[in-house]
Parts: sequence; structure tokens; C-alpha cells
Amino acid sequence: MLLVAVGLVLTNDFNRDQYRLQQDSNEEQQELTLNGQRADRFVKAIDQLGQEGNDKLGIRLGGIYALETLMRDSNSDENTIIEVLCAFIRTHAIDPDIPFTRKAVPVSPLDVRAALTVLGRRREPDHHTRLDLSNTLLGLDRIDLKGANLHDAQLVDADLRGATLVNADLSDTTLSSADLRGADLTDADLTNAVLFQADLRGAQLTGAHLNGANLTSAYLHDADLRCTTMDRLTKLPLGVARSDPETLKSPECQQP
Repeated sequence: MLLVAVGLVLTNDFNRDQYRLQQDSNEEQQELTLNGQRADRFVKAIDQLGQEGNDKLGIRLGGIYALETLMRDSNSDENTIIEVLCAFIRTHAIDPDIPFTRKAVPVSPLDVRAALTVLGRRREPDHHTRLDLSNTLLGLDRIDLKGANLHDAQLVDADLRGATLVNADLSDTTLSSADLRGADLTDADLTNAVLFQADLRGAQLTGAHLNGANLTSAYLHDADLRCTTMDRLTKLPLGVARSDPETLKSPECQQP
């Protein structure tokens, strides 16, 4: 009887080991299948992005949103997709040879605007890829980037007139000479942002976080700075309460 019992125990152990091996093999095969599917989706989306011409706009938009879906499904692909979309924007934005004036900035194509919107919806991985849109002429008048994640982006000379950037993360972002006239930056995080010579006339900055922001030579006429948060490191233009940030707050923002 003892031998029978030992045999049964060994058989059960063997069966469990076989079951675990089979499970591991199935999981590995499933992962390989998923990786292959993701690779196929990526290649197809890249092919869609490469379709040129006004009549292929829908195809390019499909590729952009396919990459967004893939970015959500696969954390390991996120940084690569961010780089691809940034490259797409840089190469499909407004022709820099077009005369650029503050009064007449042409609006970027729909696919460029869609790509930027997708980038604004991205998560923040541990080691994020910087949004490199430097030296790119962006015509983004009236674009809705509410809650966008634009942390550490390069947006020098960007045209963001009237943009909705409520609660957006613009910390460490470079916005030198950007046109933000009439933009809604309510509760936006502009910590350590570079806004040198930025045009913020008429902008809504209520509740914005400006700690450490550089606003040297920025235009702030008619900007709403109520309830903003800033510290003494914030570089403000002359005449805008440089020494006492509390004067920028309305009474309802004061602590009881």
C-alpha cells in the first residue's frame, strides 16, 4: 500500500509539473502571437501615415488613431510611437517658407492637429520621450488640448491662439515667443516653463501654476492672473508685481 501511495504522489507531482509546463508554453505562444499582431498593426499604421495627398487624408488619420490605440495597448511601444508622431508633425506641418506673421499664421492640416492631440493624450511612462517639435511652424489656432500632457515639449514660436489648455501639463515646456493670445490656461501646470517673449495677451491664467516659470519680456496685457501660484524664482516682466506675487491674486483666492 505504501508503494501505491508513493506512486500516486509521484504521479500527481509529475502531472502538476506537466500542467505548469503546458501553461508556460501556452502563455509564451500567446505572447508571441500578440507581439506579432502588434508588429503587424504598427507596420500597417506606418504605411497609412506615408500615404500622401489630400485625397488620402482619411487614411493618414486612420493611421494616427491606430497608433494611439496601439500606444494604449502596449507600454513597450509608447516611446517609439511618440517619436513617430513627432516626426510626422515635423515633416507635415506648415511649410516654414510661408511668410510668418503674428497676424496671419496659417492653420496646420487636420492630420497634424490630430497627431498633436493624440500626443497630448499620452500617458507618462517612467522614462518618457520628449516631444520634439522644435523649429516646426505649428498653426494650432482654436485647438482643444484640455488636460493635454505636453510636459517638457519644445513649442518655440508655436501658434496657440485661443487654444483650450485647461488643466494641461506644460511643466518644463519651452514656449519662447509662442502666441498664446486668448488661450485658456485655467489650472494649467506651467511649472518651470520657459515663456520668454511669449504673447499671453488676454489669456486666461486663473489658477495656473507658475512656480519657477520664466516670463521675461512676455506680453501679459489683459491676462487674467487671479489665483495663480508662483514663487520668487518666477521671472516676470517689469511692472507685473515682480516682488510680491500675492498682489496677483484676487481676494477669493486668499486662505481664511
